[in-house]
Amino acid sequence: MKPMSPNKKKVLANGFTLIELMISVAILTVVVGVVVQGLTKLQQRNTVEAQKVDLTQESREFLDQIVSDIHQSGYPSLKMFDPATKPLGLLDPGVSQGFVNVTPSSLQFEADVDGTGTVSEVFIQLNPLNGPCPCIIQRGTIPKAQWQGGTLPFYYTEVNNVNNTIIFQGYDNAGNNVALNGAPTNNLAAIEITLSVRSPVLDPSGTYPTITMSTAAKVANLY
Repeated sequence: MKPMSPNKKKVLANGFTLIELMISVAILTVVVGVVVQGLTKLQQRNTVEAQKVDLTQESREFLDQIVSDIHQSGYPSLKMFDPATKPLGLLDPGVSQGFVNVTPSSLQFEADVDGTGTVSEVFIQLNPLNGPCPCIIQRGTIPKAQWQGGTLPFYYTEVNNVNNTIIFQGYDNAGNNVALNGAPTNNLAAIEITLSVRSPVLDPSGTYPTITMSTAAKVANLY
């Protein structure tokens, strides 16, 4: 048998044994698993945060729209016209009577919401009105003349996954609470709007993130 040369012995000594290779693969598997798990959690968190940003923006835009609508309620009012030219009074389709019906989950009022002089019937309501939630809050408008003719409004603006059923609260000029149980009272000076919206995406802890936003709108053009 030919003796092994020193160079060959050195090459064999520098190689990996099967046990060493298995240990290396096991360590690499653990490292890759940790990295993949971290990336998965990071992706989930990014998805949740992006959803929360979208919910916040959507809710803020809806609240801004409601506030803008309320500020136009009661305009143009009957007192802006010569009574001789408006024989129908508040029933005239060109005259806004302001708030028609107010509840904790819905508002109905008349306003020139687009600045064209056309009085619209504005509806902002929870669907279903009294829950159970998650619910949808909707906004719809229709010209007053069409509403008087029996045409129903078309709802085209909405926020999904609303958790709260008490959306609106009324206040007088002194900051006292005013009950919203139908026809508005003359001392209704402001309406507070609150939205609690739930994300449809679970966060890494297994819960649905929720954002809550609140704002107030002064009621003008009261009768």
